[in-house]
Amino acid sequence: MNSLTKNQLCALLLITDMFGLCCMRGSISTATLWGVLGGTAIQFLIALAFAVQGRGLSRAAEVFFLLYAVFCGGTVFSELWQSSAVIYIPYESSRGVWGRLMTAGLAAAVCLYISSTGMKSAGRAAVIAAAVGISCLAIDLASAAVNADWQNLWRPERRSTFAELIRGFAVSGGLGSFAVFLGEVRGDRVRTTVRYFAAKAVISAAVLLTALAVAGGIMPVTDFPVITAAQLSQPFEAQRIDSLFLVVFSVFAVFSAALQVMTGAFLLSRIFPSFRRWKSTVVILCTVGAACLIWGRELLLLRGAGAAAALIFAVISCKKISAVRTADR
Repeated sequence: MNSLTKNQLCALLLITDMFGLCCMRGSISTATLWGVLGGTAIQFLIALAFAVQGRGLSRAAEVFFLLYAVFCGGTVFSELWQSSAVIYIPYESSRGVWGRLMTAGLAAAVCLYISSTGMKSAGRAAVIAAAVGISCLAIDLASAAVNADWQNLWRPERRSTFAELIRGFAVSGGLGSFAVFLGEVRGDRVRTTVRYFAAKAVISAAVLLTALAVAGGIMPVTDFPVITAAQLSQPFEAQRIDSLFLVVFSVFAVFSAALQVMTGAFLLSRIFPSFRRWKSTVVILCTVGAACLIWGRELLLLRGAGAAAALIFAVISCKKISAVRTADR
């Protein structure tokens, strides 16, 4: 497998995180901000414990992360279908179920192409995509700072901080890929971990603050607050940002799904070394099947528990392997 640089891995993971935040459903408040940031802090501490240990994962861990990658890929496709209710995709909106399947087919085809080019090429493209997305976020945030009502930050909270903490874990679908690929990254893994989670905290805070400031007044009737905030923000006088956001959102969706497919294909080749062809195709088919089962269900508790289990399982598995190596020596 082509190795990744720390910047490329961070870009792939941050794209997945930003896509998850964009697809966050239901009202958000300052409790959401604190829950997501608190969840990021907890994830960082567990990930740091994993980063300072050995690289290997046990066979049981590889099987778990393969299943988790299929599940997370299914949630990506499901969220893409759900978000079409507020993001106008002409073919999908006019064709119903067949439109959603066509959208999934096109996304799957692009995922297959990205995975076939190798991790290194995908990582390079992800750096560019992440830079464009962060630039769009900065423009939106600057527009919100000038035009938005910041009193929306103090609106009544509808969920407890603990519930928002679970929500913060639920939108962190890249943690499995982080655990799998951290050992394949060139450079210091601890620095990579610090860089990724620091960037994740800053971007999450910027996204949620922008959504609260712009869409806080209509939060009770907004299904997708981050997407609504991006649509309502008007940084340019002559041109709406909707089309630009649609392009960025689509690119993020494809890269988010491709990351899970590449993770699954990599683990499939590790678990079954003789299985060299059609790995990505098999994972994509399983992912789309999982999306059909997940569609219409948010599954916050299950997704949050899966993200937490991914990090904890990585730490436990890493300890076991380290102990075996020490005994062998």
